Amino acid sequence: MNRLYLAICLLIVVVGIAAGAFFFLGAPKEPRIEGAKVLAIIAEGFDYSEYDGVVRILKKEGAVVTTASFTTETVSGHGGSYEPEVTFDEVNVSLYDIVFIPGGDGPYNIIHHQGRQKVFDLLTQAYNEGKIIAAICHGPWVLAAADLVNGKTITCYNDQPMIDDLTAHGATVDTSKSVIRDGNIITANGPGAIIAFAEEIINVFIEKLSSTMGARIPSKLLSNSHSI
Repeated sequence: MNRLYLAICLLIVVVGIAAGAFFFLGAPKEPRIEGAKVLAIIAEGFDYSEYDGVVRILKKEGAVVTTASFTTETVSGHGGSYEPEVTFDEVNVSLYDIVFIPGGDGPYNIIHHQGRQKVFDLLTQAYNEGKIIAAICHGPWVLAAADLVNGKTITCYNDQPMIDDLTAHGATVDTSKSVIRDGNIITANGPGAIIAFAEEIINVFIEKLSSTMGARIPSKLLSNSHSI
């Protein structure tokens, strides 16, 4: 009898805690970008923390992420490695909403790889089709090589050769900003900006979806062009 009484009391306590958590924290939030298709571009030496940090946030909000590289064999990065699902030759850019380039040495290795033109062509097509292009740390260097930064305001890691190259391709560079959006291009200056960077990607996707569908999205979910 005592055991039954204790079991009932314990059940009441557990139900009470669950009810309290629901009351104070609210119902589980719906993913904000359910079904958004993201193409992540990596190469040897990519920054795994940036890749993983951004991808985790986007997936948590409902995005489907596909990773591409020059090979589908394991690609080693700083802090981790990953086996891409597709090669650049297999990518159909039109199927994606967002293209994401993490930093590290991966961008430099893309620029100097013999197959680099395929990556530049993918990015140019994505840009021309109005896709969201997001690059963090050294990622913007690839955008310069693809000649997509002319007239754009960009942030990036404080690396002078990269800054010089971005500037030579017509960009205005401000590394003091953690995240900058200019049109459909979103850039961030390093690992410390991962969360803000991912949030900007999410907000811009919601904004574009709202514009495309003519739906009314709560203003708190929308993001105007701005720098952080």
